[in-house]
Amino acid sequence: MAIITISRQYGCGGEYVAERLAENLKFRLFNKELVKFAAILTGSDEEKVKLFDEEQHSSVRSFMSKYFDINMFADLFKNTDYSQKTVRQMMSQEHEAFFDVYSRDENITDAESFHEMVRRIINKAADEMNAVVLGRGGVCILEDHPKAIHFRLVATMDDRVRWVSMREELSEKEAYEKIKDTDNRKRKYFKHYFGRSIDDHWMYHGVLNLSKLDLEEASLAIGKIAEIKFNL
Repeated sequence: MAIITISRQYGCGGEYVAERLAENLKFRLFNKELVKFAAILTGSDEEKVKLFDEEQHSSVRSFMSKYFDINMFADLFKNTDYSQKTVRQMMSQEHEAFFDVYSRDENITDAESFHEMVRRIINKAADEMNAVVLGRGGVCILEDHPKAIHFRLVATMDDRVRWVSMREELSEKEAYEKIKDTDNRKRKYFKHYFGRSIDDHWMYHGVLNLSKLDLEEASLAIGKIAEIKFNL
């Protein structure tokens, strides 16, 4: 088995690189679906679980969520049809077979329990399949895994502002502010859960500058390294 983790700066196009990489190597991609998996497996509300993800991380929210239900009024607006669906109805046979070791009564009520579920899912994926993990601290979770390689994707602020502005139809000022806010949340997420800096380049096998490489070149470069490293 082989697993590739990708950490990326928001707005550099890292999602596309991860998707193309997984497609080229025929690896399973784990990205935002980790939030959905964690919610389904534990019978938790997906919208609430999203609040604990890396791009939404808040140190205050993480602390408070241990003691208060930050979504205590959600039941007033909850879609009952959705909430009454069973795990079996919402999961494909492939997903259910892969995750059958997890308790479906282990409801996610705070940031710590969400992080623990993501850690368990990523570790299980690393042990049982070829996969690409985008974000979610995969580089730290699998830092010592013998079959894991880790990459960081970066770009200049100007290029990131242009990307976010174009993709999300924001002004350049709005795009810049969103990038700064997301960067800050990701740094806090890493520091809170791993005691590390996301910009510590010594954690990675390679750092690719997407202001110098196009997205296709980056996905092919990472794929070639993986092929050499793991004799794929």
